[in-house]
Amino acid sequence: MNNCGPPVKDSSESEACTTNAHDLAEAAKLKTRLESQQQQQPSATVSTNEVIANAIPSVYIDEGANKYVLITANTPNSTKQTFVYSKRGASYHRNVAEFLIPQLEGAGYYNIRVLGGGRILRDDEDKLINIFGFSYGFGRGDHELALEVVQTSGKFDGYK
Repeated sequence: MNNCGPPVKDSSESEACTTNAHDLAEAAKLKTRLESQQQQQPSATVSTNEVIANAIPSVYIDEGANKYVLITANTPNSTKQTFVYSKRGASYHRNVAEFLIPQLEGAGYYNIRVLGGGRILRDDEDKLINIFGFSYGFGRGDHELALEVVQTSGKFDGYK
């Protein structure tokens, strides 16, 4: 039986992929790397990084039921920002984090932290966003905070 089937639309379905020891180790390495980075603003050119940072949306949710991560980071001008990202086809939560983190680092964000994860169901037909579940590698995301970030982003106005 394949534990990494396609994302399911029904929120009662369990995780599409079963976390294994390798994924747990990779998630731990990612968390350790982020925690060991300096928490101070990097010495990069802030004005250039601010332009790049403004291009990184706080919310990115692929349609369907997919793994998501909740990440915080300080912008180049030292403002704390929270991100909610999901990716269709991500086998593990770390795959979603690995999609966003290099973008943040390249834009001069610092003090990047993965707060947790779970799954997000985005159903465009029914105009529904449902946040649930947990991440074995990063722990359960604060689903209420994730929902607040999604709602304030303005990307999914009219969704329930």
